[in-house]
Amino acid sequence: MALSTNLMDTVEVTTGAATATVATQPLDNCHTVIVYNEDGTNSALFGFVSTATALTTANSVIVPPGSAVTLRIGTAKYRPCGRFGGISSIVMRVKNNGAGTPILSIQFVNSTGDTPP
Repeated sequence: MALSTNLMDTVEVTTGAATATVATQPLDNCHTVIVYNEDGTNSALFGFVSTATALTTANSVIVPPGSAVTLRIGTAKYRPCGRFGGISSIVMRVKNNGAGTPILSIQFVNSTGDTPP
């Protein structure tokens, strides 16, 4: 079980035209993911899909320019897929929404115990 001892962890990701897996995935005690699009012009796609799945507007969240999206995912015990990147191979992936290279600031809010979504 991979746990963070921090209240919050952050990572910045530059999106591109191809779907990419985020190098830092939510740990087992992460209960909320906040995604902020730093770009002032271009939107981005963000989603939890299998490692081989490309993001589209049908299977992801659109993060508008200069906006944030908050997703309460619950700790690993409460997630339908369990651990990210585990047996289910579900991971967090990003992509631009057709233009530019928006930078996404992703914050992981962690818990000391099991937290439902």
